Amino acid sequence: MSEDRKITEQRRRFLKLVGGGAVLMPIMGLSACSGGEDKAPAAAAPKADAKPAMDAPKMTEKAAPTKPSGMPQISEDDVQAKSFNYVHDAASIDAAKQPRFKAGQACSNCALYQGKAGDEWAGCSIFPGKAVKGTGWCTVYAARPS
Repeated sequence: MSEDRKITEQRRRFLKLVGGGAVLMPIMGLSACSGGEDKAPAAAAPKADAKPAMDAPKMTEKAAPTKPSGMPQISEDDVQAKSFNYVHDAASIDAAKQPRFKAGQACSNCALYQGKAGDEWAGCSIFPGKAVKGTGWCTVYAARPS
């Protein structure tokens, strides 16, 4: 019976600690989110006559072309594009290698395509921040509801 009493006391102590922690967590969270002053150090402004310590790094890779929407075009070599087997031209897809592909499917008639009918390039919710070609296709294709 002494063993039962010991277990009961341990259980009570555990519940007190957990209960106390549960009460303190919201209070600690609120104090962390308080609208106090920003304690980040102010950035020092560069002097007008100061020379740069080193030359700016040169870009060796060309930036992706952009479309009127302001988004860069996705490349077929993009890691995410490759993971979804994206191609710019759905007509070039080998149906034997892509069993999900059906004739007539293209980004422009996909539910995830963010452009209007006739847009050559537009955004896609699968590739955020990048434009896909209207004639393109990927394995995430979902028919646009009629």
